[in-house]
Amino acid sequence: PAAAMKNSLNQKINYRTGTVMSANRLEMHNISLAFSGFQALNKVDFTLHGGSVHALTGANGAGKSTLMAVLCGTHAHYQGEVTINDQPVTIRSPRDAKQLGIHLVQQEVDVALVPGLSIAENIMLDRLAEPGMAFRWSRVRQLAREALAQLDVALDVRRSIDSCTLAEKQQILLARALSHHCRFLILDEPTAPLDQHESERLFAVVRRLQQQGIGVVFISHRIHELKAICDTLTVLRDGRLIESGPMAPLSGEQIVEKMLGHELSDIFPPPRPPHGEEVLLQVDGLHDEALLQDISLRLRKGEILGIAGLAGAGKTELCKALFGASKSRVQRGELNGQPWRPRDPADSVGRGLALVPEERRKEGIFIEEPIAMNLAVSADNSFSRWSLFGHRQAWRWAEEVIARLGVRATGPGQMLRRLSGGNQQKVAIGKWLRSHANVLIFDEPTKGVDVKAKTDLFMLIDGLAREGKGVIYASGEFAELVGLCDRICVLWDGRIVAEIPGAEAREETLLYYSTGGAAA
Repeated sequence: PAAAMKNSLNQKINYRTGTVMSANRLEMHNISLAFSGFQALNKVDFTLHGGSVHALTGANGAGKSTLMAVLCGTHAHYQGEVTINDQPVTIRSPRDAKQLGIHLVQQEVDVALVPGLSIAENIMLDRLAEPGMAFRWSRVRQLAREALAQLDVALDVRRSIDSCTLAEKQQILLARALSHHCRFLILDEPTAPLDQHESERLFAVVRRLQQQGIGVVFISHRIHELKAICDTLTVLRDGRLIESGPMAPLSGEQIVEKMLGHELSDIFPPPRPPHGEEVLLQVDGLHDEALLQDISLRLRKGEILGIAGLAGAGKTELCKALFGASKSRVQRGELNGQPWRPRDPADSVGRGLALVPEERRKEGIFIEEPIAMNLAVSADNSFSRWSLFGHRQAWRWAEEVIARLGVRATGPGQMLRRLSGGNQQKVAIGKWLRSHANVLIFDEPTKGVDVKAKTDLFMLIDGLAREGKGVIYASGEFAELVGLCDRICVLWDGRIVAEIPGAEAREETLLYYSTGGAAA
């Protein structure tokens, strides 16, 4: 109680914004960190004030997540100093950080949740794990409800975490942080899995936390969101601090230029030559067991076919159904000129169809394995001889892919969890380059990826189309579809409601159809 009273007396009002400003101030001085000779952070300074929403941005691999990982106690071997209210503190473990009131909500929410447990158990997980902890289940559920109430969220805390949506899982992690004495909250790409309505609701929560005097770090590649919610900006590039100051004077274009280190230019590849009429994939009357209804589409050799839709429209369901990762039925199907229907992923890969899923860490890569292993896992049999795996060949192939795709890594032996989101995505795509796949399905491929890495991915996908491969590009980022695709099908409520030539597509048109504005 005495500490709480002292904290309350230390708060003051910012009369310009009406925000409760806390005396809490966190500072990181000269933070450096290296992995196997690779300098991830180089003498970085960072300051976070209570009652501030501080944008931390930069290209993939700039060091944003690494700097916050230091703050959360993930990397104990950093150099430099961290202070809170001018008092030096030691943060060498996640427990140290939480005891200081520092909490992280990760981009990949499933990493921090325990499947099979209830919502209440996941919210109160840290307390339940304390040695000698005695509790009553009624009290655990009540505390979980109180934490959710701070976010103005009402969930049945008895529900299994496995039944929750991505947005609900994020709210559960926020509630977990608030169930402690949270002074500083780090949100890593919090809107990546959310639709517009869910994002606006999250912004309302962040503003409420700001008014409570909590300092919030907001990591995002969506510049318009940073402008809308943040008052301060810090830009990192190649592990170094580039700039830190007020957000208000900067335009979105200026922020991107600071991230890239040069003037912003067109991020999309130049127009491709017209593709031929040879059909690689044809589907008529596809249905799944829940959402998809009477889906029919054609994909031609050398074509990028866009699948547009908002969250819940069925983009991911369609991608998984085509790949055979979920049950579906089709009236008629053809792949590479042969009769076909989706069976299972192994059959799809054998027939030359590949998927880069939306949830790359959960479904697309082995995060705790090295790059070389991830790039070899979907390859053909060229690495095997007499039933023995050729590690030397796989290593050389990984070196080629790293160079070709511009993967920022120390080498083929580096663990994937050490790579930024954009570089992980390049590996998720690169694993299909050794196979004979000529139909590639990309589900939200730029999720959690910055402008520079997006440009690299666009060039890579454009190059696959120029090689004669067929590409299905499913995304809720309509600007990407307009800039990259030859043709765009719009999904709404599990049905294709419009098909638009790429040259005629406009973002507002895609939005109109994707909200049920008209049906084809």
